Formats: sequence, C-alpha cells, structure tokens
Amino acid sequence: MSSPWLQALILGVVQGLTEFLPVSSSGHLALAQAMIPGFSQPGVFLDVMLHVGTLAAVIVYFRADFFSLVRSLPRLGRGGGEPAERRLWLGVLIASVPTGIIGVLMEHRMAALMSSVPLIGAALMVTGVWLLAGEALAKKRAPEPGPPAPWRALVIGIAQGIAVTPGISRSGSTIATARALGATGPEAARFSFLLSLPAVGGAALLTALKNREAILASTGAQIAGYAVGPLVAGLLGFVAIGLVMRLLRSGRFVWFAAYCLALGALSLGLGLYFGR
Repeated sequence: MSSPWLQALILGVVQGLTEFLPVSSSGHLALAQAMIPGFSQPGVFLDVMLHVGTLAAVIVYFRADFFSLVRSLPRLGRGGGEPAERRLWLGVLIASVPTGIIGVLMEHRMAALMSSVPLIGAALMVTGVWLLAGEALAKKRAPEPGPPAPWRALVIGIAQGIAVTPGISRSGSTIATARALGATGPEAARFSFLLSLPAVGGAALLTALKNREAILASTGAQIAGYAVGPLVAGLLGFVAIGLVMRLLRSGRFVWFAAYCLALGALSLGLGLYFGR
C-alpha cells in the first residue's frame, strides 16, 4: 500500500470508528497490519495527528461539558465551584494516575503484543465478556447519577490502564466498568470520553516528544498527504460517539459484545492455525 493518501484514509477510518466504539482501535490496526498485504502501522507523525483528530471529536461533541470544566478551573482554584464540577475534575485526575502508571510499565512490551494475532483475538473476546458483564451487573443495582466517586474513578482508571493491551477496548472497558459500578449509560460514556482527553492526548504528546526529530523531518508532501487521516478520524469519531450514546440509551450496547466475541474467536482461530 504505497500511496500515503490511501493509507492515511484507511487509518483515519479505522481510528475514527474504533477509538470510540468499544471494539479496540489498537486491536483492529494490529489485525489490519497482519492480514492486509502491504498494510503497516502509521508513521509517527500520522499516528500523532490521528489522535489529534479523535481528540477534536471528543471536544466538539462534549463542547458544553468541556468548556464548562475549563471555565470552572479558576473557581475551583479559589476553593469554590459546584460540587459536581469538583467531583468530575477529581474523578478524571484520579482515574488518569493508574492509567499513566500501567501505560509506562507496558510501553516496552507493546510491539510484541501488537504482533500476536492469537493474543489480540483473545483480548477481543475479553472485551466482549467485559461488556456483557458490565451490562449484567448494571441491571442489578440502582443507578447513581453524576460523576463517579473517587474510589470508583480509581477502578475505572485501572480498567483504562488494562486497555493498553491491544484488543481490549479503552472505551468499552471504562464504560462497562462505570456501568457495573452504578453509572447510567450516558453518564458512563460521558466520563469515559472526557477521560480519553488526558489519556489519548498524553500518549500522543509523549510519542511526539520522543520522536520529534522524525516528525520535524517529515516532508511537505507527507504532511499534506496525512492531512486527510486526522480529518476523517475526527468526523467518523464524532459519528461514533453519537452512535455509542444512542445505543447506551436504547439498551443495545451489548451488540458490540457479540461483535468482539465473534471477531476475537475468528482471529484467535486463524492466528493459531497460521502460526501468527
């Protein structure tokens, strides 16, 4: 796949849809790399820009929440602000800590994990079971509206950290965990997507800093060619967020569990059969 435009377009579609649908973007990229001739992981510059595109989708979709939180910072700094604002900020901060720690510890193992199709298949099946368990547990307890309590935020953050494993969905694991702990569907998705801002943004920033020389060496043609990827990722990411919110409200979120279980079983079987 020699055309940077075509590769950027495909990667933008995969990133935009799977970053927010609970089906694992890293797992799909790894499977595409293993199964599609000539397909490869994105270069550093494109990888960073694809994440910028999906971050923009979160900010635009949740713009009211996002800008309300930003405006609340001066009030919170003076010890004021609404209790819900303080709880949401505190929840995002607490949840980000275990995510960062697990991400740093797992960083050097990611290449090996991304190259194992059977492992990715098994992880996708874990995602499917996780989604089913989250919905089953949510039906057994009364919903608790509002941002999660600190200890619940910590558990959700650990779930997000575990999702650095290719095939385990970040959005799926955090939404399912929040649901199991008593959050309503829309509230679980809202917290999950807002939590993606420091998680995904921080990972993209670290990648950019570690590879700044390679990024600065990108040619004008590469940069122009890669502009399509983030645009597509952002647009489809916005659509994907809306789809997740609608399915959570309608009780059909478990559809994604069936997809993950089926794709995971297929990937596991094919990976073991072909020794990949």
